[in-house]
Amino acid sequence: MRRILLLTGMDPAHRIYDRLLPLLPNAMIVDWIQPAPYESITSYAARLSRTVCCDEPAVVCGVSFGGIVARELASCLNASTCVLIASVRSPRELPPWFRICRVLAPPLAVAIMRITGTVATCCPRRFKSSSTWRLTKLAGKSGAWHRWATVAVLSWKSSEDAQRIPSVQIHGDRDVVFPVRYTSADTIFRGGGHDLPLTHCQEIAGKLLQIAA
Repeated sequence: MRRILLLTGMDPAHRIYDRLLPLLPNAMIVDWIQPAPYESITSYAARLSRTVCCDEPAVVCGVSFGGIVARELASCLNASTCVLIASVRSPRELPPWFRICRVLAPPLAVAIMRITGTVATCCPRRFKSSSTWRLTKLAGKSGAWHRWATVAVLSWKSSEDAQRIPSVQIHGDRDVVFPVRYTSADTIFRGGGHDLPLTHCQEIAGKLLQIAA
């Protein structure tokens, strides 16, 4: 059975895989490395691949932002398959509000996000929505990772090598970050949101083990 390499979402913590990982005896989580300023996803994935010890073609799987990096990492590792969970195959599948922001130059995008995060942080707790809480992650020194990752997605240009790796796209029909209507998902879970590894761990584990067999 092939090794399964798991990439988390924009949150570097591994919580998204807490329920899925125990169901995959042949899986391991790939830890993120520090990005260079304004580094592209293609360049980042190439550096990340040098930290992965895998002698045979593996199954590279990523959720959300991790799926985007997985597309590029899979080609660097000559993976057998790339599995995308609540993610997108190419920039063409990004929702319109992402594509509109792609015109911003990286330094300007970073500055806007830093200001947006600071404003969200100053919002009184009783008025903060789930979206406001997410925006607070863009603020200050601690928000550098989220600002880089967001800009990297906005400037992402999928490489030809990445497109050659066979991919499987798993999505939920209630995903609000990457709505399923903009994707070409292979498997759609009814009632699934953006946290599929937590809500549909049994189903996803079954599919991953079948792919890795």
